[in-house]
This record gives sequence, C-alpha cells and structure tokens, in this order.
Amino acid sequence: MDYKNQKEYFERAYRTGSDIWTHTPYTLKGKDLLPYLPPGAMVLDVGSGRGRFPFELVDLGFKVIGLEYVKEIVEKNNEEVKINKISDKIRFIEGDVLDISFADSSFDGVMDFGLLHHLNREDWSTYVSECARVTKSGGYILLAQLSRETKKYLNWAPKQDPKGDFINEGVYYHFFTLEEITNLFGGTFTVEHYRIDYIEERGDLAYLVTLLRKK
Repeated sequence: MDYKNQKEYFERAYRTGSDIWTHTPYTLKGKDLLPYLPPGAMVLDVGSGRGRFPFELVDLGFKVIGLEYVKEIVEKNNEEVKINKISDKIRFIEGDVLDISFADSSFDGVMDFGLLHHLNREDWSTYVSECARVTKSGGYILLAQLSRETKKYLNWAPKQDPKGDFINEGVYYHFFTLEEITNLFGGTFTVEHYRIDYIEERGDLAYLVTLLRKK
C-alpha cells in the first residue's frame, strides 16, 4: 500500500472534520496505564491524531510526547498546549513511527491507538524494533488495534477472512488476532493482559487491546 495515498487521506479527514474515529466512544482510557507506570512517567503516543488520548494522559499525571505525521494537526495540538499552559507536560512533534527521532530507552511507556493496523506487513518488524528501542527495559506498550473478531466492517466480514487485510479509499487496514500480536512482539515483549472491546455505535466494530511489557 502506498503511504502517500494514506497520508493524503488522513490530511483531508482532519482538514474537513471527517475523522470519525476521533469521536468514537472507545472504552479504552489512558487509565489503563495507571497501575503500571509511576506518576510523572514519560509516555510516547504514536499516531496521536487530534491528541485525544495524550491530553487525557496528562490529566492522569503523565508527561507525554505525541508523534503524528500530519503537520497541520501537530500545529493545532501544540496551539492547544500553549493556550492551556501545559508545555512542561506535553508536546506534539511531526514524525514517522518507522524512524522515531528519540534516543534509546527514552520512554517508560508507548501507546498506540490505531496506527499499527494501517502499516504494511513488511513494516511491522521495523515498527516493533523502533517502539522497543525507545522503551525502557521493564516499560510498557499499550496497543489498541482492529480485531479479527469484528463481524462486519463496511461490506466486508473480517471474522470470516483468514488474512484480515482490507483496503478502502486507498487506506490499508489489518484486523489483528492475539496470536499475530504475540508472535510479532514476542521476541522483545511479554503480553501482560488483553481484551476485546466492542464499539456498538460502529456496528460492533471490535478492537484488540493488548498491554505488553518489555523484557
């Protein structure tokens, strides 16, 4: 899948306000990290979008960097940071999760809500390597990705598809199984817990939420 087309899609969605995922009533909350990370812990949120979860993490006492590749939304988020006078707690940067511009072991935790499932399969290992590199030993990654348990998405049935790959409007989606996540991260992380969250308002769209601890 051509990332250029995907980026143009997300730029257009944020510009026109058609980013419906931003307003979906997810049950996932930043508080999922509270039992595992100390107050003031440094968290990297990759694919941060409009900053919904990063700002929530700040409210919970964490320090946060939001990584996003859409320049316009990064600038808007940083304006909000400035207005709310919280620049000592959070900032957003323009960047690429496949080449994270931070030193090794910079973060206590990494959070990804909905980025990995848009990456091409051949880039999954690079994604894991980069996230692992910037995470401290004993740190955590909290993932929420589209789940193969989704019965229907648009005109397609993920649960009936053995591969879980889907393309719509030039955007690639992969619906993950727990086995895929475990195999992908198993060399560097252990699964602490997982669950399936169903979004009834989106036709029982399912997300696989996984907490992984770096070995």
